[in-house]
Amino acid sequence: MRGFLQRFQAMLNSRRFFWATVTFFVVEAAWIGLSAAYPQAFDESFHFGIIKVYSHYWLPFLNSQPPHADAYGAVFRDPSYLYHYVMSFPYRLIAHFVHSQTTQIIILRFINIAFVAVGLVIFRRVLLHARVSKSFANLSIALFILIPIVPQLAGQINYDNLLFPLVAWTCLLTMEVVDEFKKHEPSIYTLLTLATLCTFATMVKYEFLPIYLSIVLFLAFTLYRNFHGDWWHIWTPLRKSWAKKSGFVQVVLVVLLLVSVGLFVRRDGVNLVKYHSFTPDCAKVMSVQACNAYGPWNYSHHQHQWVESQRAAGQKVHFEGPIVYTIWWAYWLWYRSFFAVDGPGHDYRNYPPLPLPAAAAGIIGIASVLVVLVALLRKQLFGRNPYLSLFCMIIVIYLAALWVEGYLQYHKTDVKVLMNGRYLLPVLLPFAAIVSQATGPMLRNLSKFKISLAAIVLLCFVEGGGALTFIMRSNPNWDWPNSAAVHVNNGARDVLRPVIFEGDKTYGTHVWFFN
Repeated sequence: MRGFLQRFQAMLNSRRFFWATVTFFVVEAAWIGLSAAYPQAFDESFHFGIIKVYSHYWLPFLNSQPPHADAYGAVFRDPSYLYHYVMSFPYRLIAHFVHSQTTQIIILRFINIAFVAVGLVIFRRVLLHARVSKSFANLSIALFILIPIVPQLAGQINYDNLLFPLVAWTCLLTMEVVDEFKKHEPSIYTLLTLATLCTFATMVKYEFLPIYLSIVLFLAFTLYRNFHGDWWHIWTPLRKSWAKKSGFVQVVLVVLLLVSVGLFVRRDGVNLVKYHSFTPDCAKVMSVQACNAYGPWNYSHHQHQWVESQRAAGQKVHFEGPIVYTIWWAYWLWYRSFFAVDGPGHDYRNYPPLPLPAAAAGIIGIASVLVVLVALLRKQLFGRNPYLSLFCMIIVIYLAALWVEGYLQYHKTDVKVLMNGRYLLPVLLPFAAIVSQATGPMLRNLSKFKISLAAIVLLCFVEGGGALTFIMRSNPNWDWPNSAAVHVNNGARDVLRPVIFEGDKTYGTHVWFFN
């Protein structure tokens, strides 16, 4: 037994294990990308449609609603547009040579898989820079790619896939800025690169704004602490670092920063000034008739009208309080990270998660939160590791913004939204770094227990995690109408069924209390 544990620890600690993890991720995401019928559940038709809209424009400046774009909402005022604009260029090239829409979609899906794979590589650097051990970093990434929602999201066209590596990159750059502040050697190159990248990321998906705010606040605090409030001392090293760069690099930095700020002001800034919101309601931008063509807005609009009509008639609409809502919120985030969702053939019907990975994640998640809280109370968490404070600020502000936006929308429409597990993905690996620090003192003398626990958890996730959930729960209606795709998925199910504990495929247990 001891020999097995030593070999398992050596495997987790190796670089080959990490690259095997990335390779496995690419394979499982490619499996979904090649076999899942279009459009997949997470708004794939919405994103592909807007990409095609932007393919008719060389610049992202839209002064009015593009023709035939009402089905996608107020496109010309949508603050989350940079992914669609960037992806429109490979789409133009692909569409020029490939006329099959199925092939076009598959190629775009593979580009999205590449985005997430790059994000995994960068996030490993983030974890190691945050003083997480190689074995814990590799294990965290392995468990991450075995969350079923990860390959399913990566294997489709979605702006979350581009946001993922951008979050990792901004975290890494922020950590480098912190290091420079500690040495009293701030670099204008790193600061401008970080500011430009954060601004671009905000335009990929506006939900990055809380992360941007977290980074600004944390760096302001770090700057004050390291320079003792004497702001003038920062200018001399900044000028020196600027002078060390070539004229070409200086021009590129300034141009990219100006482009990012200009694009941000033109879309987000105008929205804020003119409509008093980064994401103005469609009806404030276009007519109600035009907005009705956009399905999500139409549904929310009618739900809001129903809530208002109930109030006008003196009927009390029951809303859950913050505590009960938070329980629901946490439950749905867990459930929608591990569930299986059908394709368009059955109107995206949901199926329960496979028992072992979902249960293991739930137990580990609750235990991790409790361990972190205990470490905070004992003042054992942050110590001399400022990166954990950065991650903590990012996670708290991001989740708070997500919760508040969802709760306000719930009181407006009586519909629980923003409870999909994919919203957690940008902050799960930073949270793993915090858990690593919190569990260190508690398990310092329990090395065998740690390794055994890691092996058990990884085994539970392998028992149906990742793309295996898609394979085990799916049927031929989920696949492209292609005999090869149907045959391969049917064959995979036949091979896996004897070795994967599938559990009940219906919502027959009390665990699924929403039924």
